[in-house]
Amino acid sequence: MILIYLFASCSQKPASESRSALGGKAYGGTFKFMSLEKVNYLFPMHSMDIYSQRINTQIYESLFKESPDDQSVVPHLIDSYKKSSNGLLLTFKLKKSIFFHEDPCFKDEKRELNANDIKFVLQFACSKSALNHLSHLLVSKIVGSEEYYRKSTKNISGIKVLDSHSFTIELTQPFTNFEKLLSHPGLGIFPEEALKKYGDEILNHPVGTGPFVLDKINNNGISLKRNNNYWRKDNSGNKLPLLDRIEMTYGKNKNSELKAFQNNEIDIILNVPTENVTNLFGSLNEAQKGKNQKHKVYSRRSSRINYLSFSTDQEPFDDVLVRKAFLSAIDLNKVTSDILMGEGLPASSGFIPEINGYVPDSSFKIEFNPQKAKSLLAQAGYSQGNNFPQLTLWVNTLSGTSTNLWTQNITEQLKSNLGVDVQIKLCSFMERQAAIEKGDAIFWKSGWIADYPDPESFISIFYQKYSQINPSWGSVSCLNKNFDDAYSAYLLEKNQDKRTELLNKCNQYIINEAIILPVYFEDLFVVYNLKIREFTVNSIETMDLSSVYIKEL
Repeated sequence: MILIYLFASCSQKPASESRSALGGKAYGGTFKFMSLEKVNYLFPMHSMDIYSQRINTQIYESLFKESPDDQSVVPHLIDSYKKSSNGLLLTFKLKKSIFFHEDPCFKDEKRELNANDIKFVLQFACSKSALNHLSHLLVSKIVGSEEYYRKSTKNISGIKVLDSHSFTIELTQPFTNFEKLLSHPGLGIFPEEALKKYGDEILNHPVGTGPFVLDKINNNGISLKRNNNYWRKDNSGNKLPLLDRIEMTYGKNKNSELKAFQNNEIDIILNVPTENVTNLFGSLNEAQKGKNQKHKVYSRRSSRINYLSFSTDQEPFDDVLVRKAFLSAIDLNKVTSDILMGEGLPASSGFIPEINGYVPDSSFKIEFNPQKAKSLLAQAGYSQGNNFPQLTLWVNTLSGTSTNLWTQNITEQLKSNLGVDVQIKLCSFMERQAAIEKGDAIFWKSGWIADYPDPESFISIFYQKYSQINPSWGSVSCLNKNFDDAYSAYLLEKNQDKRTELLNKCNQYIINEAIILPVYFEDLFVVYNLKIREFTVNSIETMDLSSVYIKEL
């Protein structure tokens, strides 16, 4: 009995105690960070916000992923692939010995990823299921996907399984960036068995192939534990992941997150606001006494834009003159220089940032012109702002944050330059989304981060056909048919100069119709504890924590 007890005790010890890593690295430890928004669901096609994606990408994996070196995409679960000469047929071969997380849905069997899983996931991404918010991404691009979406067929004819690890996808047209779509974090691979067993409960019962598995989820946060059967190794030959756990807790505001970092309760701060930098780094005297947290700063150009959205099918924003008046009434430089203290870049060039080779047309600018703004509003029937309805701007943030400050400044500019009263309603992300879907919010603060490293991820949300397929975006589709024509041509164009020209046309149609009010592009500014090694974050602000390790100074 004593021998049995000792054997059981040893077998239950954390795996990190009996492992040693090569290349000066280390196994074990817990990576801790905070989220200021609650993550309610852990299903990739249903959870499209960045807060959920940062957790989901640790659990699920896509066929392709963004390279850490640049904004190109590289095969991930894919071993090799080739494209036919006409660009319509893609043939893929999966890597072998990739296994799903151990789960009761497999009846205690070890379950290897296969080509049928890929067909199942891609078909589900083209379905009308309430769990799927990604149908716009692939419907109409794959042969038979529209028929499947309309439920007139049980299978997508353009997806064929050749053998256990090979499959083909036949496209309706030779889309230039189709591989980039397959890197979308929402296309994380999951097994059909899990959906059959858990149904809607799969939202909180994730089963993927990623480096971490769900340990627990509650109102305090989410914790993940190491997937001991993960398939990848690092360049030193270490079996990944190196960490034992990831813990994400919820913070009340940015100050609570900063304080937690200073107290060594979390290891990283994402999106550090400029106004908090001084408090974070402390004084020289504190540094000399070793009182500040030893840290490293990581910064890069982000693919995030902050903007204001109008409900273009409701008064007063169903009138393009009103929307144009709002655009002309805002001094974007004042927002970034005076309120954000130089953080970010004014979005005066439109909605698309410099990304993956795209450079905005420098001759096209959003003009700050208060006199023009007043004239446009008068033409709409609201001279000097008279009889203009009082508006509510829904802002998902907390009081005193930088987001609260810059949106407040915009309401002040609207009052000063147009005579329009706008009240700010502070709310959570979920409250704002619910208000948009109900039609209660007609003016709201928005943010967008590219879902994959291509400018198309920005302009696609304005494509009318996509917004009809995925109404959860709200009424943001561009009403100009020329936009749809230019966007469709961009998807097929191979020449980079012509692609840029078409992008600039799309960008100008969005601004000329004043579909949204762009404010500024963010720079990603991250601070992390020096004990965290090999940390990276990509341009879409998700983290690959599979290679991260902890080594105390």
